[in-house]
Amino acid sequence: MMSKQKSKERVRIPRSVLQGDVEARNRTPPLVRGEISDQINDDLIEVPVPVTAGVEDGEVRVLHVDDEPDVSELTKVCLERVDEDFSVHPVTNVVEALAYLNEEPVDCIISDYDMPNTDGIEFLEIVREKHSDLPFILFTGKGSEEVASEAIAAGVTDYMQKGMGTDQYELLANRVRNVVERYRTRQQFWQALSWYQRLVEQDLAGVFIVQDGEFIYVNERFADIFGYTQCELIGASPPSIAADGTAEETVQEFLAMDHTAAETFQYEFTGERIDGERIDLEVHGGSIEYKDSPGCIGILWNRGDHQ
Repeated sequence: MMSKQKSKERVRIPRSVLQGDVEARNRTPPLVRGEISDQINDDLIEVPVPVTAGVEDGEVRVLHVDDEPDVSELTKVCLERVDEDFSVHPVTNVVEALAYLNEEPVDCIISDYDMPNTDGIEFLEIVREKHSDLPFILFTGKGSEEVASEAIAAGVTDYMQKGMGTDQYELLANRVRNVVERYRTRQQFWQALSWYQRLVEQDLAGVFIVQDGEFIYVNERFADIFGYTQCELIGASPPSIAADGTAEETVQEFLAMDHTAAETFQYEFTGERIDGERIDLEVHGGSIEYKDSPGCIGILWNRGDHQ
């Protein structure tokens, strides 16, 4: 099974991870052909990260704060009418809002500005102490350039002035949807990044580079997964690690992708170790360029080791 997608997101990983542990580096030079070793020795390498093309549909949990109960209830009714995925929890003061935020998951906060005891910007500053990226929309009837400037400085996600009629709630719902989609996409990216970093830093994943239809770099872990030495895999064709015709076709699809485009891939296939053992594998990666020549880089692991 394979999926491919366009992505401009790239993880910057220390190039040292491509050369195994410190002891191995001290014993032998990196197993990379030609002049690529100079580039591998640079501080960082950019690895394409497959990020899902869109955010999955699902409940959007909104916390709405307004000291006027009638306004708060109207906002809830209108937003949930505009978008059936919205679930709006209204509260009338910041104390209630913070208590709810500490106990329940929230995708977006909508807050009035002019409230007793703690205004909307002060509330925003409190939220940002623990939730630096959580979408926060200031929805106020007493807007001004000064308030907008203070809100931006405090880290507001969006700013909207209240108007007349129910049409404003369609605009508000659209803004909520947009900021939540961006937030969820970022969360997906950082989760993927954290996963990749753990795989690489804990030596759980094999790392490889393919150029001109052959492996020009594999790390020690990649070789171990298949029971080969690194030397035995350098120069080998990627289909050689496939267990059968179906797996080989999957690997051939990967080799045929447009390596000049910002294309990434993630797929599963059955590999074969040198001793004939079949292993279930997952690989993520994408396009890369060395010395003006296209290629690809990937991170691969045995799915049986991480279930």
